[in-house]
Amino acid sequence: MGHLYRTLQTLSKQAVRSVAFLPVPMIVTAVMLGFLFYWLESNTAISQWAADAFPALAISSQDTARTILGMFIGGLITLTVFTFTQIMSLLNQVANSYSPRLLPKLTGDRALQFVMGLNLASIVLTITVLLSIRSSEDYKIPNFSILICTILGITCLVLFVYFVTTITRKIQVNSIIDATANDALDSLRRQRSWNEKGYAEGSVPPEVQFWPGIPSPIGGYVGTVDHERLARLGTEYGTRFYIGITKGQYVPRGLPLLQTEHRLGEEQIEKVMAAVSPIPDQFDDWYLPNLKQLTEIALKALSPGINDPATALMVIDRQTEVLAEMMEVPLYNVFRSKDGGEVWFARHGYREVLAALMQEMRCYGKQDPLVARRLFQMLYHLLQLAGDRLSYHRYIRAEIAALVADVRDSIQNATDRSIIAGDLRHHRRALAIARKVTVLQQVETTA
Repeated sequence: MGHLYRTLQTLSKQAVRSVAFLPVPMIVTAVMLGFLFYWLESNTAISQWAADAFPALAISSQDTARTILGMFIGGLITLTVFTFTQIMSLLNQVANSYSPRLLPKLTGDRALQFVMGLNLASIVLTITVLLSIRSSEDYKIPNFSILICTILGITCLVLFVYFVTTITRKIQVNSIIDATANDALDSLRRQRSWNEKGYAEGSVPPEVQFWPGIPSPIGGYVGTVDHERLARLGTEYGTRFYIGITKGQYVPRGLPLLQTEHRLGEEQIEKVMAAVSPIPDQFDDWYLPNLKQLTEIALKALSPGINDPATALMVIDRQTEVLAEMMEVPLYNVFRSKDGGEVWFARHGYREVLAALMQEMRCYGKQDPLVARRLFQMLYHLLQLAGDRLSYHRYIRAEIAALVADVRDSIQNATDRSIIAGDLRHHRRALAIARKVTVLQQVETTA
């Protein structure tokens, strides 16, 4: 049952990101509506009601009905083909200009899925109604079904204008950057309330290094772990668990995935793996993949083929927001259930995330004075937001020193070096003023 739940959970995440998430059920619904309309036309006076309510739209000729429905089918098929062509062209543009890992954000867009699904569903329903028209003289024209198909056809034309406007706006670089950054910020804000669910910060027990390991049954990525289920199993088996592989990290088949305080039997291990087994795909439903996507956008913008430093500057501003929010989120690394179960797990620390981001940004942006200046601004802003938390100060100052060394070696123009030096003096003065204000506030609070 646990493996089935994990499989269904993975499939549901894949389905939500698929462009067919809404179109497929909408097509199935259209087929069912086609049969329902046929039954209503054959067993009720619904067409007569439609003709009386909308006499101007009533049709008395079978040939006219077939012509109208055939016209809608041909027009909607052309519209759908054009829509698909435009979608593929835009997705290719996004992959080439920004990052291929951004495609799930667009294919999973509900507005895009709905427009495509409505077009396809309208075609299927119209074909079903067209096939239901008989050539016998006593056959009644299905005016109600034709009216519905007409309304759907006109709606599809209106939504096509909405589709073009929406998709054009969503592929703009500022919209993509904002959506990616907001996803990361929302994920971090949700983590703030983890303490209400049983999560806490703590020091990993030193005896963890002696706990026996449980190998991974498959090669894959560590995804969302069911800590609550794992804690219940720990209580049942009289043991504790430690997951030493961080979320999103790849673990090869056969290498230790987690450790247990006491050895478990094969059946027990199988139940444990149902709560923590790796998955074959990576999902961007948490902050770190979105932060990496922002970095990829900036690096692509700084590549010689695109050469768009303005986009990189925009990305750095949004990275500042995400990194600042990270400092406010506790580094929860243990889950304790109400019945006493305990699960420890490794987390991506602030130092690790900041260092990985800055390594890539320094490598590609150290030769661009504008990008280097914005990176210094980001780091000094983070330094001010860190307040009196000394650990964050150490991490950020280490990155400032590394950036200074790279810029000193890469930028030789005297004017550019002078401007950057002036920026650094300005940032240091602003940092000193912020510290004085903080000290005064603390003194006033104490008094």
